Amino acid sequence: MSEPKNKKEQNMKKWIILAVILIGIVGVVFFLSKGKNEEKIEVVKGEVTRGELSLKVSARGKIEARDRFELKAKIPGVIMFILEEGSLVKKDESVAEINDKELLARKNQEETNLINYKNNLAKLKRRLDIRELENRVKETEVLFGEAARQIEANNKLFESKAISLDELKRTKADYDKIGLQLEIVRTQLEEKLIARQEEITSTLSSIKAIGVNLTSIEQQILWSKITSPISGVVTQKEIKEGSWVSQGQLLSVVVSDKEFVAKVNLDEVDIGKISVGMAASVIPDAFLGRAVAGRIKKIAPSPRLKEKINTFEVTIELNPTDIDIRSEMLCDVVIISGIKKAVTKIPQEAVVNIEGNDHVFVIKDNIASKRKINLGFRNPNEVEVLSGLKQGEEIVLSPPLELKDKAKVAIKESEE
Repeated sequence: MSEPKNKKEQNMKKWIILAVILIGIVGVVFFLSKGKNEEKIEVVKGEVTRGELSLKVSARGKIEARDRFELKAKIPGVIMFILEEGSLVKKDESVAEINDKELLARKNQEETNLINYKNNLAKLKRRLDIRELENRVKETEVLFGEAARQIEANNKLFESKAISLDELKRTKADYDKIGLQLEIVRTQLEEKLIARQEEITSTLSSIKAIGVNLTSIEQQILWSKITSPISGVVTQKEIKEGSWVSQGQLLSVVVSDKEFVAKVNLDEVDIGKISVGMAASVIPDAFLGRAVAGRIKKIAPSPRLKEKINTFEVTIELNPTDIDIRSEMLCDVVIISGIKKAVTKIPQEAVVNIEGNDHVFVIKDNIASKRKINLGFRNPNEVEVLSGLKQGEEIVLSPPLELKDKAKVAIKESEE
């Protein structure tokens, strides 16, 4: 009977040992769980302040040369010379040249024609042949007058029977003959004067036409030298030397290399907040942390549909700078649309949206308490607090996802 009793006692001891071990495990787990629950969450703190709030509109943009000119051929021809891309040019300096030999030859021919026509006009105005006819008319008129007087005298002589009828008839025949000669030379003179005037008119018309041709040729010769309208840099070369170009064909593009603008597209919500003349700050991606000041120069009068959103192109003229900015650089643009004074404000990164409402976590005695707030104006960095916070209160910046209401927190240094 003693052996079964010993076995019972041994089994009882085993169960007691297992129970103690189990209780120990549960205790450890509870202790670890409690310790974990009481672990503090590290956060970065900010402060509710009061002061000015700059109202800003920010967007991504692109830097472009303020002036951009496409240089096109105004006449057809063969390219004799053209600058390479990257070449610096001064205002009125030649960028490309078109062969002008044919134009020069045409100019020389027209100048020769002009001289010949002017010489011919001078001969016409001297009227040598006209003067000869005019003299003949005058001489015949004198003869005709004498013949008329002779007839009158012979008529009287015939009436007094001093001369015969035959002699009177001869006198009359001479008068008629001279009269016919006078009519002929007068007609010749009139025809000559008309012909001469027509020839003068034709010559003057030819001289005028040659003058027009010469003006056109001289203009084309000027157009054969394609010059830059600004001081800048050649950014595009679209043709090679020796190539034939047509009228209107693009040859080169020249842009200003010292004066720039930034262009951004703003949607309808932001466009109402800005106006021409407002200050702006442009930060090129290639020079992060370095800003170039400028002002709004132009706002597009009508929008463009971009990704199903109406956007307006805004042009910002940049001030001179020692930063080596270049055309086509991407940038961040911040437009100062106004300043609101004496406002309660917090960093934008402190705000979290919970179920459609704005909240912050307020730190007091190392406890972060969730608090609903009402916000007003904001910019990319700061936001106005209309209600829910007071100046000097401490808040959590960029609250971590695991942060809950009433959680214990430990303050850490802000991450730069």
